[in-house]
Amino acid sequence: MIVETEYGRIEGVEVDGLSVIRNIPYAAPPFGERRFRPPVPPEKWDGVRDGTVSGPSAPQPIDDETRSINYFNPERWGEDCLTLEVWTPDTSGSAPVMVWIHGGGFMFGVGSAPGHSGRTFARDGIVHVAINYRLGVEGFLPLPDGGDNLGLRDQVAALEWVQRNIASFGGDPDNVTIFGESGGAVGVMHVLAMPSARGLFQRAIAQSGSPFASVSLAEQEKKTRQFAKRLGVPATREGLGTVSPEKAAAEAFRFSIEFISNPIANGSSSFMLSPFRAAFDSPSLPLSPVDAARAEEGVPLMTGTNRNESYEFANMLNAPGFQARLVSGLAQLMMAGVGRIGRSYREGPRKIPKGFRLLEAIWSDWSFRIPTIRLVEARRARTHLYEFRWESPSLPKGVGSIHTIEIPFVRDDFVSVLDAGAWGEALVGTNPPAALATAMHGAWVSYARTGDPGWPAYELDTRSTMLFDEHSEVVDDPAAVERKAWEGRR
Repeated sequence: MIVETEYGRIEGVEVDGLSVIRNIPYAAPPFGERRFRPPVPPEKWDGVRDGTVSGPSAPQPIDDETRSINYFNPERWGEDCLTLEVWTPDTSGSAPVMVWIHGGGFMFGVGSAPGHSGRTFARDGIVHVAINYRLGVEGFLPLPDGGDNLGLRDQVAALEWVQRNIASFGGDPDNVTIFGESGGAVGVMHVLAMPSARGLFQRAIAQSGSPFASVSLAEQEKKTRQFAKRLGVPATREGLGTVSPEKAAAEAFRFSIEFISNPIANGSSSFMLSPFRAAFDSPSLPLSPVDAARAEEGVPLMTGTNRNESYEFANMLNAPGFQARLVSGLAQLMMAGVGRIGRSYREGPRKIPKGFRLLEAIWSDWSFRIPTIRLVEARRARTHLYEFRWESPSLPKGVGSIHTIEIPFVRDDFVSVLDAGAWGEALVGTNPPAALATAMHGAWVSYARTGDPGWPAYELDTRSTMLFDEHSEVVDDPAAVERKAWEGRR
């Protein structure tokens, strides 16, 4: 099966009656003279390009451990990384399009990982596009002689490619929904605020993101200077350009670990987990996501979080040597409101006892749930809110609805996660609830088709929220106690 794009012909493969075309360039390799610059179109090619094998990821640390859990992780990275892959039910059709932005804290991940497969969406009549974009140093450290928010600019370039080319793959360019999880959801929230992205999509879905993950351009430029100092080079395009992508990615990982593990030195910013952030007050992102939501109508959004987003992160820092810093850092995070906020969790409906579980609940809400609600409150466009509460059977009761656990449910795809071996089985168990996956996946597909996921939009007088669990239900304002406790502080 061969598809014609504006840059040349590319050959894909048939899988179970569906078509998948991989490793499609939407921009030129961002290295050499193009390193640390905004994306530019790829060169045209002669003949038929091989689109049967996934392309490389953007530069990132890859070792045997990450390769062994390939559900989200790439096997290799390479310079020709600004590519995407398309799953389509019918190249001659005009189906709704969903463009997936992968997560990984703007440091890790690849759009073509098994956990991001578009097979089930194509099965249900959706053209699914999964993109790569620049990460870490290459994508999220602004340079005075380079560019700001290069990873976000890559995402916009991919959406521009979709507008020009997706009809050749059977997709409708006038019915495009962008969606992403974790760092991908942060990308969605920020692309919503980018003037250059207007008109490129009609709806958006953000799973487990935060509109508060970005910082001002001036603040992020400090990170550039800190990182350049570590490497002993000027904080310029020319200076960082002398450092190989491999060395830069390895040093970025060490930089990130130090940033995360020392909240006393870095303040509450550490609890957003990655030093590689989008920068507002910048040419490509004039306003933060919340300010942009207040300023203009925008497009419809569906968004939500998982109950225990920060469990794994808190557990990692709960080890001896980190625990004191974790507790002190979270105390800083809550500042003068520690008593009132803590009581809302201990004495409210959740009755969370003091200790690790209380710290996890506060961290999860501070990082993900409360910021998401603040964005929803600020939006002028139609918005739907959900919360995912199903818990992994391998984790203690009350903390098992962890970060990323909703992805196989959204995709109605337990095959891929269980193929990941012991890790996948630990995540969802041997008998995950198929009915919940059917319901969530159906809601995402319905939203992409019509803008209606099947429950009422969020309004300030009702605050209707879909709670996804084995017995899902719509509840008005389920976050009321915690939301009010954080008023004026988050």
